Amino acid sequence: MYEIVMPQLSDSMEEGKLVSWKVSVGQSVKSGDVIAEVESDKAIMEVQTFKDGVVKELLVKEDDEVKIGTVIARIETGATASTEQAQAATKPKTAPKEEQTSKKEETKSVLDEIFDTSSVAPTTTKQSQASHISHKTQSGISPKARAKAAAVGVDIEKLQAKMPQKVLHTEDVDEYVTEKYFTPKALKLLQEYQLEHSLFELNHKIDSDEVQTYIDANEIALPKALSPMQKAIIANVTRSAQKPIYHIYESVDAKLFEAHHTHSMTAWLVKIFAKVMMQHESFRTTLLDNALSIAPNASLSIAVADAKNLYMPVIKDANRLTISEITEQLAAFKEKLKTNNFSAKDMQDGTFGISNLGMLGVARFDAMINKDESAIVAVGGISDGKISVTLTADHRLINGYEAALFMADVKKEASEPLNFKE
Repeated sequence: MYEIVMPQLSDSMEEGKLVSWKVSVGQSVKSGDVIAEVESDKAIMEVQTFKDGVVKELLVKEDDEVKIGTVIARIETGATASTEQAQAATKPKTAPKEEQTSKKEETKSVLDEIFDTSSVAPTTTKQSQASHISHKTQSGISPKARAKAAAVGVDIEKLQAKMPQKVLHTEDVDEYVTEKYFTPKALKLLQEYQLEHSLFELNHKIDSDEVQTYIDANEIALPKALSPMQKAIIANVTRSAQKPIYHIYESVDAKLFEAHHTHSMTAWLVKIFAKVMMQHESFRTTLLDNALSIAPNASLSIAVADAKNLYMPVIKDANRLTISEITEQLAAFKEKLKTNNFSAKDMQDGTFGISNLGMLGVARFDAMINKDESAIVAVGGISDGKISVTLTADHRLINGYEAALFMADVKKEASEPLNFKE
């Protein structure tokens, strides 16, 4: 049994549409006979059988769309159609003669448009017809490609001679034009700036200087693909922006932070906030589908960034660490930032975040909550002996009263000298 599948007629084709069957069940066919017409995303094409036999099954209905590789027909090889089957297969349809003629002309018109059959001499024998059909299938040109070739002045015969045994599409026209009229460096600029070759007069060899001059004269922006990290950041902040949040604006006494400058302000803040988180379980909470998950320890994500990327690595179980251990982890984050060497594990398990821009002269700002965490504190600069802090909280997990109590305890602990022992 010989199976005929939905062919892949172009690189971008994933499905094909069965336009019409050219044979019936029980009909004898020979290698080279056209059994169907299928439509890809670019053109209508003919499907042939490459073995002799009798059509056993037609598995797809006309106008059905199926994935490439799907079996659409089965042919029983070595078989011969019975007299009744042959008569049934070859019996004319009952449609009026005018309708049949109209449909035949319509089909011919479509094929002429796709394959330019008007330039092919008529054939008389079945064998030559099969050969002719095969030639059309291998060296045709899609309607879009034909139109594009005409628009840019490409000689279709020369194009087909350059790419024989292939159905030509618009990308083939583009490839031919760019190779003919642009130097390799000019072509690279076209690709980088996503420029169409039709912007230039295609009557000479165009070099990179001419393309660059066009770019400069028209002040064309350089498109730049997003890196995987940038895509992740965009997805993260988009999700964060959908949370129901609110802000609390506060100030914390800076005296003890300034007096104990052996360790950074961020390190001391991690220690203070970790201690207070152990007193308020909502700040150690994440929201699951139908439940809350309360972590036994305080794990804080810390915003670290360079000119291009933002990371939120997590200091796990910070309530159990000494100030020196916290400082070591912050230093390790800086080293990983230099080489973009953070792992997925580095970013896991946080329930609360700290973002400190005070050292850059920022007076006050709001920060976005990281991933599924409950809250984040944005640390600004010092003014009149006070550190500005803005708490952003997820209202689904923390109500305003809880947040106010939390910040009151932070201010209290930040003023306790015992918390600043090394």
